[in-house]
Amino acid sequence: MLYCSSLKKIKKGLLKMPAEIKILERAEMYLRKLSEGVNPLTEEALPETDVCKQERISKCLTYVADYLKQKVMPVMERREKVVAPKPQKVVKPRPVREVATQELVFTPEMLSKFEISVEPVSVSGVVRRLNFLIPHESGMMPLVYADVAEVLSREGVLLKEEGDKGKDLNLPTPRGEELGFAKVEADIRGHHSIYTKCNADAQKFILDNIDKCVAQANERLARRKSRAELGETGRSGKEKFHVTEEQLKNYPTDESPVPVSEIARRLNDLLPQDSNVEKIYFKAIRDWFVA
Repeated sequence: MLYCSSLKKIKKGLLKMPAEIKILERAEMYLRKLSEGVNPLTEEALPETDVCKQERISKCLTYVADYLKQKVMPVMERREKVVAPKPQKVVKPRPVREVATQELVFTPEMLSKFEISVEPVSVSGVVRRLNFLIPHESGMMPLVYADVAEVLSREGVLLKEEGDKGKDLNLPTPRGEELGFAKVEADIRGHHSIYTKCNADAQKFILDNIDKCVAQANERLARRKSRAELGETGRSGKEKFHVTEEQLKNYPTDESPVPVSEIARRLNDLLPQDSNVEKIYFKAIRDWFVA
């Protein structure tokens, strides 16, 4: 029989016991049932002659059950958290593209394993599927979204636009829509997202232009190797964007208006392929224009 006067001893004893929280939860449940006049093992009502039916005993059992739940169990839970070993920190491996040493190559055999999805997938999804075809530990430079988006922009399929919070979006042009690229809006993980999806025809278009995408990836690898040889990282050592008058003579002009992003792309195309000059982004042109 438990008595209220022994609560201190109960608490002291329980704190010394190596019992788990579940045992305390069960004890609290037993006491609660008994205080309500119910046999906790059979769920049957206790006989009227049972001592737990006495009002003073019932109140005492209720008090002890409440004390366990509100005072003892929280202490035990805190102690378990303190004693529990901290999970070992997982060191994430460096992205494959940062350790790549070989140029990317997609052979006809590799591309034959690419499965065209009947359901539309994002451009990033196509990139992931293509990278799955690269042999493990081959050291090849993988594709990134920007490689494919750049090629699609040059082909007049995607156009860079500014979205919410200044984020750049690559959305389909009318030509892109004809080829099977579609603008999609969706709420993903609580955030409103706008992106481009590719149907089966659009996926085939990317495969038809895969060599151009591969060239973009290999250019990144060549630039990284060049910086490594010079002891540089990132954009350090690069010159600010500039073009000569001779280069500007090759700028293609149109009578009809073109987006600022197209102007930026055409200006960047004037730079030599092995240029050490930073590319210009459409935001720089836009900000200059509205200043």
